[in-house]
Amino acid sequence: MTTTTNDTDRAEVFSRPAAQINEEGELVVRASSALGCRRSLWYSATGYQPTNPPSEESLTAMEAGNALEPVVVRAMERAGWKVDAADTDTQDPQQVAVRIGPNLLVTGHPDGTARMPLPEDEAAAEVQTLLFGDAAPAYGDEMVVEIKTRGPDAFKRWRTLGAERSHPASVAQAAFYSLGIHDDLRDAVIATMDTGSRTWDYEVIPADRLERALQDACEWLGELAVHHVQNGPDPDALPERDFSSGSWQCRSCPFLDICLPGAAEASEEPETEEKEVSDQEARDAVAAYAQAQESIREPEKAKRTALDTLKAWMRRKGDAKATVDGRTVSLVQSTRYSVNYRKLNAVLDPETRADIVTESESEYVRVT
Repeated sequence: MTTTTNDTDRAEVFSRPAAQINEEGELVVRASSALGCRRSLWYSATGYQPTNPPSEESLTAMEAGNALEPVVVRAMERAGWKVDAADTDTQDPQQVAVRIGPNLLVTGHPDGTARMPLPEDEAAAEVQTLLFGDAAPAYGDEMVVEIKTRGPDAFKRWRTLGAERSHPASVAQAAFYSLGIHDDLRDAVIATMDTGSRTWDYEVIPADRLERALQDACEWLGELAVHHVQNGPDPDALPERDFSSGSWQCRSCPFLDICLPGAAEASEEPETEEKEVSDQEARDAVAAYAQAQESIREPEKAKRTALDTLKAWMRRKGDAKATVDGRTVSLVQSTRYSVNYRKLNAVLDPETRADIVTESESEYVRVT
């Protein structure tokens, strides 16, 4: 990427505060922060200086995510989508503003709009084929597209649970953009790339569920709007905290040390009493693990080589079972089943999906 003197200006457009009070005295909240902690939004709007800015690692991750967005757009186009992506190189990118009260605006810069390629057997495709011939592609209605990049775990969680459960803030953001661009709520698409495997997938959020997300976000921000009416831009009139100190919202908050002094350095107490382990015992455990791994690596490799040889031999013979030196060798067929989570998420609302697709957390140790 070529650096120009305008890069800083463009960066400021996309990294403005999560909330601020404009010249007319209105509270303006970024769409991407619409479900954020209201106390944090108030800190931002009333001019507090961040005490916990993003680390260099976090900034690098965010910049990498932004850099991958055009890659997702091109991947969608190769898959047949028609994408009208936002021009992020301009100093004045498209901005939408949605008013949800007399003193509250939600603004943001949409990633663009997209039209999904329709299957040939759908009516729209048949009509277009009759009019323009077999070569003419058929597309669905224009939808807001919200492009996200997620780490492997977050990507898997999103694909399994659906965006409304895994990342509701993204759905609310898409809802505001849909209303801002189209003046009504249409279906929206969230396209997501796994930053680990560089694979991507998408989920279409139906308009009726987008409306529910918008209502929830408006109710959430409505309390902040009432607070603004009652207190004006008073930096000392703080709303209640919305999240606990151990939540990721608090841990990543740029105003953590103002809101909860010392919380960033304080270590969390273990919920249960655990065995005390010395540093030397930990080093011994790592060495023992590495030795165990090394001891099984060669036998496992030999087993795989032997099984590959036997598979090729069985296929050549055309037999499913044979006896070799007193041992039975079988060529076993197995069937694997997978779930198309995209289709599952499209037909089930979040409440029904929560009864079908559940999640649980576990803790384990990985040594690399």
